[in-house]
Amino acid sequence: MKAIRMTAVTMAAIVCAAMGVSADTTFVNVALIPTGTLTGTATLNGQPNSAGIIMYVGATSIVGATNAAGAYTIVGVPAGTYTLTFTKAGYVDQIKSGVTISAAGQTVTVPSVALLASPDTEAKLFGEATRFYSYDQTDSAIARYRNLIALNPTGVYAPVSRYRIGLAFGQLNNYDSAVANFTKLIADYPSDALIPDAYYWRGMYKDNKRDYAGALADFQFVVAHYPSASIASRAQYRIGTEYDALNNLSAAISAYQALQTNYPGSIDLAAGIFNLAWDYYSTDQWSNAVAKFNTLTASYPGTVEAQKAAHYRGMCYYNQDLFTQAITEFNTSISTYPTGVRAASSWYYRAQCKYKSKPYTFAQAKAEFDSVVVKFPSDNLAPHAKFYMASCESNSGNYATAVSLYQAYIAAYPNNDFVPDAKYRIASDWYSDGGTNGGSYNNALSAFIAYYSAYPTDKTAGDAHYWAGRCYEQLYGTNTSNTQAHAEYCQVIMNYPNCSKYNAALNRRPLVGADTCP
Repeated sequence: MKAIRMTAVTMAAIVCAAMGVSADTTFVNVALIPTGTLTGTATLNGQPNSAGIIMYVGATSIVGATNAAGAYTIVGVPAGTYTLTFTKAGYVDQIKSGVTISAAGQTVTVPSVALLASPDTEAKLFGEATRFYSYDQTDSAIARYRNLIALNPTGVYAPVSRYRIGLAFGQLNNYDSAVANFTKLIADYPSDALIPDAYYWRGMYKDNKRDYAGALADFQFVVAHYPSASIASRAQYRIGTEYDALNNLSAAISAYQALQTNYPGSIDLAAGIFNLAWDYYSTDQWSNAVAKFNTLTASYPGTVEAQKAAHYRGMCYYNQDLFTQAITEFNTSISTYPTGVRAASSWYYRAQCKYKSKPYTFAQAKAEFDSVVVKFPSDNLAPHAKFYMASCESNSGNYATAVSLYQAYIAAYPNNDFVPDAKYRIASDWYSDGGTNGGSYNNALSAFIAYYSAYPTDKTAGDAHYWAGRCYEQLYGTNTSNTQAHAEYCQVIMNYPNCSKYNAALNRRPLVGADTCP
């Protein structure tokens, strides 16, 4: 649009006289003011649609507006130098000064601007994202936190939004994305107060990916550079767990000791002391293990770690065959924590102590194993207790009863890890029962053959071949034509040279055939 400026001639008479025109004539001087065009781009930071941003040309009534792409063109702007103001509700105004149109028809490209969300808008968006996050609507939370970062990547809410995105991906078990977001937080906001936590959680999710060395490095970084941070004690504990995962038990022990020394108020202290005791336990440092288990039961009696410690204190003695001391500890564990996480184990190993300790009878041990089955029928030790109930009868010479109990055990738990042993014991008990319950040698023979056929590489497969040979002797006599017995002894000699019955097989082979094998 062109502007017209009109000026009255104040010296009309003089002009009129000079031009020979009568004095009552009025002249208008029309001067054309040169105009130009302003063009450029203004966008809403991080938004796909930038329509509706208003531009004010300073000291004029001229305005413009952007389209969806953020582009604008303002024509008819009088020549001059201007300050442009870009504004939109919910965003911080942007100003461009020194924009000059110096000649008619000139088109001036204004430097691009990007409007950032206002603090009030950011706070509102952060609140919305956090509500989704708190309700475990993690996908929606992630999208909103990302939008908030895009609106203002240097805003006050950007670092915590990136932090929450990392945690949200972790909750979704998307550990790669979690690690990537914490890495970006560390790179983009290195001075933010959340950096120690970012290293810690990146380490946690590296651990979930089984990147134990990477996790260890992150936890060590926290302790080394932020030793007073609230998360540092947790990182110190995790240093120990990563060394455990890397099977560096000596380093793990040192890490847990540092946790006790440097962070005595840590929420992970009980777990750290238990892990320290466990590492001592795993390396047969029994006295050190007992001392730490004692610390747990004395100082943290209400914790799960104390429940476990009471049991494993007994196991320290059990593993040294100090069954009397072990029974005392198991008794304490049972009485103190009757429903604790290791209650079934304490009952079971107390029964084992009585099973292995001569002052007790097999009948007493059987009663203990029976208690395990009755009190803890769903525990994974209940099948083992049933197996040992049968073994108590077997060791007492009650072979027929033992066979019945072994068979009941196999029927109830056909996939249990003691089933091969039970099948071998059934065959042995039938053999031991001999002829007192007719057909025992035949039953034993069938059972030994079934056993070594099913478990040809088992630790007692060679013994089973030997006892099958002995069954053939019991059934068909000791003579040089007993080819079945001879074949069984040869199996032992040729295929199981390390089995306990190898020498016995050598001695019996010439009694039932040639003193050689085919």
